[in-house]
Order: sequence, then structure tokens, then C-alpha cells
Amino acid sequence: MKIELSTEEYRDLLDVLHIADIVISGHRREEDTRTERHRALIQKLNALAQGEGLSRLFNFNTGTQKYVPTKEFEESTLAHTLIDEFGDHLFWDELISRLSVRDTAQMTGGLERLNSLSDSDRQHLEGPVRQRYIEEFSANGLANLEVVERSATGWGAPTRTSD
Repeated sequence: MKIELSTEEYRDLLDVLHIADIVISGHRREEDTRTERHRALIQKLNALAQGEGLSRLFNFNTGTQKYVPTKEFEESTLAHTLIDEFGDHLFWDELISRLSVRDTAQMTGGLERLNSLSDSDRQHLEGPVRQRYIEEFSANGLANLEVVERSATGWGAPTRTSD
């Protein structure tokens, strides 16, 4: 397969690859074996910058045997801005969704009961709760959010991250 790109298109591709690399690896302490092929492909395409007049964007780290972005790349890429915007959107969306499910489950007698409802019944109950959170967080951000200690065990299981 042969793909022809202008230098400008290749530079944009490097930004897209950097976004992918951050999504694949940026939150992990150790490399995920499931993404070895993806990371190898990103490295292969980063290495090509050396022959395209873009060598200033990556340095080869002899210790890790990987091409790493230079300060110039980091300062000129749109990747971090886009990732930050996505992360911010994801944070609010997940917070609103999880709180809405929690509150609606409490109103209906538990998560199992909530999950047994039809999609339209569930949306009918969850919609106003979701809207309340959207309005609250749009107006006040996290300013009014508090953790309330309860004497009984809390609702749901603790959240686990990938690491």
C-alpha cells in the first residue's frame, strides 16, 4: 500500500497519532500488551518525520528505543488542547450520567429495578434528574458539590480505574 501525503498533511497526521498515543497510553503506568501493534505503528510513522524535513519534531531516545516528541512538537500541536477539551466534556457527561442513574435508581427502588424498566420509562424518569444536574453544573460547576457521609453503606461499588 502506498499513501501520498503532503508535508502539511503528514504534520496533521502526526498530531492525530499523538492524540491516539495519549488515549492509548497516556493514563497507564505500564504498557498495555493489547496496544503493542498500535504503538509500534505510531513509532514507525513518527520515525518517518526524520526524512520529511520534520526531524525537529521528534528525538530518538536511545534508552527506550523510541521516538519522543520534542518541546517544539509539544508546543505546536493541537493534540493537547483537543484532549483537554474532550476530557472536560467526558468528565461532565460521565458525572451527570452516573449521578442521574444513582438518583433515579434510588427513586425507583434500586438499580436492578431501574434496569428492568423499558427504555422510554427509564428516560422519562431519568430525564428530569439529568436536566437538574446539567443546569446545576452549568451554573455552578463543582461549587455546590459535596460528599455527604452516611451511616449505612454507600450506594454502588467504588469506581475502578484501568491501573
